[in-house]
Amino acid sequence: MGWLFMSRGGMSPFATPKAYLDNQCTYPPDPEKGRETGLRVLKSTVRAGAYYAACQSYAADGPRETFAIICLVKWNPGARNAEIFGYKDQCETMGPYSYDCPASILDLLGPPGNEYAANWREACRARLALTSRRKPKPGDMLVLAEPLTFTDGQSERSFRVVQSGKKTVLRRVSDGMGVKISKLMSRAWTIVPAPAAPSAP
Repeated sequence: MGWLFMSRGGMSPFATPKAYLDNQCTYPPDPEKGRETGLRVLKSTVRAGAYYAACQSYAADGPRETFAIICLVKWNPGARNAEIFGYKDQCETMGPYSYDCPASILDLLGPPGNEYAANWREACRARLALTSRRKPKPGDMLVLAEPLTFTDGQSERSFRVVQSGKKTVLRRVSDGMGVKISKLMSRAWTIVPAPAAPSAP
């Protein structure tokens, strides 16, 4: 499905993308219309331009499967053409490329429906593992799991985190050279915290 845009009147009576999409993902079974199962939202959120929801299908005899629905979201209350809200709906079995789903929603899901869903969940978990790490602060020592060789031929694992003006920079422990490490947050590393300041006597 492509993008669907609408005005505030089209969203009415819902004031936010989350409220509107929660409603879209909520409906009862209707056998007269050939719909044997209904759908309900167990938990949802909107973050980083996407709506994430743990949705459960159910029938008269009880719940069926619980899976993730992901909607790309564009929200612009000041849009000149009055189309303030747009969304593109997807299911995890379609292999979406949005991976900011929180653990509280992932934990509610049942078995993945296919390999795309399994891979999407794994990517979300991997992102959570990266973003849950504390970012290094001035005074800390950052230690990479594997040595990194720089363009000057120097190989190094340990770096001191220092404040340089308004910027936080890394310096090699071996020679104090300031360096940049590409894709730092995707690498395996640990932090040796800065020693605590001695307490006053």
